[in-house]
Amino acid sequence: MKTLSLIELLRLSRIELCDQLATLTNAFPDIPEGSEDHAVARHNLRLLRTALSLRPAGPP
Repeated sequence: MKTLSLIELLRLSRIELCDQLATLTNAFPDIPEGSEDHAVARHNLRLLRTALSLRPAGPP
């Protein structure tokens, strides 16, 4: 699994961020706990939530 950066995520629209978050949230239970992918997924989830919190909810 690829580690995302906050700068990379901030380039995405709110809709794209929500889509990424939903995809990763749905895949997360299938990732073995303790694996490197599990740690990367947790990091990516945290960054996605941070990026969403920095995006305004209304139209641009």
